[in-house]
Amino acid sequence: MVFGTAGHIDHGKTTLVRALTGRDTDRLPEEKRRGISIDLGFAPLTLPSGRRAAFVDVPGHERFIRNMVAGVHGMDAVLLVVAATEGVMPQTVEHLAILDFLGVSDGLVVLTKADLVEADWLDLVATDTRATLAGSFLGSAPILAVGTPSGRGMPLVLAELDRLASVVRPRDAGGVLRLPVDRVFSVRGFGTVVTGTLTRGTLRTDEAVELAPGGPRARVRGLESHGEVVTFARAGQRVAVNLSGVDRAAVVRGQVLTHPGQLDPVTVAAVELTLLPDAPALKHRGRVHTYVGTAEALARVYFWDRDALAPGSQAWAELRWEEPVVLQRGDRVLIRTYSPVVTVGGGVVAEVGVHHRRREPNLLARLDEQLAGDPLTLLAEGLVGREAPLALDQAARQLATPLEDLSRVVGERPDITLIAGRWVWSPTAARRVADRVREVVTAYHREHPLRSGWPRERQKQEFPEWDPRLFGQWVAAVDGVELEGDVLRRTGFQVELSEAQAAWRAEIREAVRGRGLEPPDLAWVLTRVSAPEDRVRDVVEWMVAQGELVRLGDQLLVDGGVYAEAIRAIAAALAREGPLGTAALRDVLGTTRKYAVPLLERMDEARVTRREGDVRVLVQS
Repeated sequence: MVFGTAGHIDHGKTTLVRALTGRDTDRLPEEKRRGISIDLGFAPLTLPSGRRAAFVDVPGHERFIRNMVAGVHGMDAVLLVVAATEGVMPQTVEHLAILDFLGVSDGLVVLTKADLVEADWLDLVATDTRATLAGSFLGSAPILAVGTPSGRGMPLVLAELDRLASVVRPRDAGGVLRLPVDRVFSVRGFGTVVTGTLTRGTLRTDEAVELAPGGPRARVRGLESHGEVVTFARAGQRVAVNLSGVDRAAVVRGQVLTHPGQLDPVTVAAVELTLLPDAPALKHRGRVHTYVGTAEALARVYFWDRDALAPGSQAWAELRWEEPVVLQRGDRVLIRTYSPVVTVGGGVVAEVGVHHRRREPNLLARLDEQLAGDPLTLLAEGLVGREAPLALDQAARQLATPLEDLSRVVGERPDITLIAGRWVWSPTAARRVADRVREVVTAYHREHPLRSGWPRERQKQEFPEWDPRLFGQWVAAVDGVELEGDVLRRTGFQVELSEAQAAWRAEIREAVRGRGLEPPDLAWVLTRVSAPEDRVRDVVEWMVAQGELVRLGDQLLVDGGVYAEAIRAIAAALAREGPLGTAALRDVLGTTRKYAVPLLERMDEARVTRREGDVRVLVQS
């Protein structure tokens, strides 16, 4: 369990934690000098039942809200602290809103400094506090009065914490590793250490990890949890991680420690936003401060169905960050205005990494369903719009689900197709893309009737989202097309020359054959045929494919029959005289070095000859 404090400045949060744990969470010299908490403080706690827990103590001053928010994400339950001498104050209300927006749903209320007030006043403060909490997640929470000097009420607080520890739902230890970093420092002889609440997954010593976004990769040198050295940590624990292979300067609060490749930073997300009743209206394209985990980042808010969000209202919005952030579906986001910086609202993430047009049909209804739907259904719906399959391990990261668990269940769903055991896709999307493949191949045949089919280069251009090898495996099973080598064509397609094309073919062959072993380039050939250049090129490509022409290098073209005669002459000379140099082989061909070299290199490629130093030998078949 991780408990946290919240409440107005100087209401006794740190004193309460010290009374419960025996540890002072104010570690900075300035905190001790000024007598206020500035940054997060941490302390371990053993509950009466023997359960292990930890405290995150947050600052109460409004200037340090960003530090307070960084501590909230890891809380399983909160102690909302209200001083009996003052009652509910502005930061009490703001902290309560922040806790609500960031998804904290359990806790209790502690009235500190109860020894300093009369019983009637204490009852009045308790009543006022209960009224403030009405409608919030703490609306029916216990309110306990304590006096730290005397120890009044402390056993009741510990008993209530023990009760909370027994009923609060444990965090997901089977999901993707997420440890939002809330502190980083160096230890002499050990190197860089990061701390945080392990909100999901498990972590072991000697594992490879990375810091996202933008951080380096490292290895876990050591772990410490609740003041003890451990070799294994799981979701729900406070953890200090000693990293090897990373410099202290490369790590900052707000990054997330995870396994390599597990979390993809994004700059856009669809969020269901709620605005506080007393907040100013939030305008379309307004610039805001956002808080996710321990990170703070600037973003702009884009609404799809309005120009502004009114106070106390709720709407879907797209957040576009100015720098990458680490997000997953279901995460909570806190919103504060750009200037002056005040808390105005928050939201729940429904979709990450996908940008939507403002007038996209049925978008808002789909997002409503997506926020409420089960993960596999959401995955299936998301796959429908994809132009290519999604890697199974990436889908597992998006759903925060172990890969082996996802592999087991996706094959049982009719709305998800498992391809080659490593990719998932929607049958609907597959049919749509298959139709598109048939259309593109048919159009290619129409535009290039003399080419055997759609080449690999064009396939990559038309379907850039695909892994080329996967595309070949998948498209080979598409009805109506067939894959031969790298060429894709309609099933049963055969090249047939028209009367005009047959005439161009004869002209081309006569012109090229007339040049003998002084082969021309393509540009020269194009000038010898009275037809559009693109049509002549198609005939040339067909003739090359049929073996009627042979391409030497990039441009030169030699008649197939002439080339075959040249091969026979070279093979006979090498068989008769043994290895020969380029000059001797040039004389055998009866041409110049300019043409002999590309002819001989083409024979090397065809494995008729093999170059060995300055001579060539005949390859024995």
